[in-house]
Amino acid sequence: MRRRQFLLAALASAGAWRWAAAANRKFAVTVVVKSLRNQFFTIMLDGARKHHADHAAEYQLRLEGLQSEGDVKAQVAMLQRAIDRRDDALIVAPADSRAVMPLLLKAIAQGMLVVNIDNKLDERVLAHENVNIPFVGPSNFSGARKVGDYVLAALKPGSKVGIIEGLPQAINAKSRSDGFRESIRIAGMELAGMRWGDWETDKGYQAALSLLDAVPDLSALLCGNDNMAIGAVKAVTERHRTGKVLIGGYDNIPAAAPYIASGAIYATADQHPALQMQYALDLVLQALSKHVGQAELQSIVQTPVELIKRTAT
Repeated sequence: MRRRQFLLAALASAGAWRWAAAANRKFAVTVVVKSLRNQFFTIMLDGARKHHADHAAEYQLRLEGLQSEGDVKAQVAMLQRAIDRRDDALIVAPADSRAVMPLLLKAIAQGMLVVNIDNKLDERVLAHENVNIPFVGPSNFSGARKVGDYVLAALKPGSKVGIIEGLPQAINAKSRSDGFRESIRIAGMELAGMRWGDWETDKGYQAALSLLDAVPDLSALLCGNDNMAIGAVKAVTERHRTGKVLIGGYDNIPAAAPYIASGAIYATADQHPALQMQYALDLVLQALSKHVGQAELQSIVQTPVELIKRTAT
């Protein structure tokens, strides 16, 4: 209780400083994403640049990201630098849904607005701390259901299916796997195994090889992102299972386009990363300009996700 009272007092004090300072300068907004190497996030950052070009008179923009999606320590350092600069707002796609929370609470206590994008923060921690950090993004569960339902509709009932999941500590990885599991259950298929590919092509390849070798009659691989799906395509090709094992992905990154066109990736989901970022920046700018505090921010801003499949020729 004492901690929460301190947080509320700090918010009031820091908020007064922020509004006074903002009257004399552009708002300072920092975006921190999970990866600079994953095309999904480069598209997201391009969306931020486009938004900033249209609103350059209103805010300054700083973009940062990780070289490795699991490098939580580096992301914590980026968040700390934003706090030290006393930025007005912070938009973060967390590498770990729990580990970054102390830094985000610190930012809020200082008076910064904090918005969560792409990978949802752990709701149990948010509830325990009694703090509102808006999430801007789609339902990963629903997006994965769309992919899973489409892929499995092409299989015979009772077919064996494997799942390749992203990082274990990422909430969106678990949500996508849960969506795939629901598709498997509804379709009357068998979940034959699951491996982790950590969002990366090489690790997705290794995970797919492991499943293919463990389950010789595997009929489908449902992958938590397109990088891992591309790795799965390589594994399926090496094991001479092309056409016998259907592959589902997620993200619709440019690198996946030729695989989708050829049918090597049977379907994926597009969650429009540039649009997600634009929604998040709109939320931040409106809140800053109207002096809306963290607690009053809209808690969820739903963004679209759509099924992408091979176009008939």
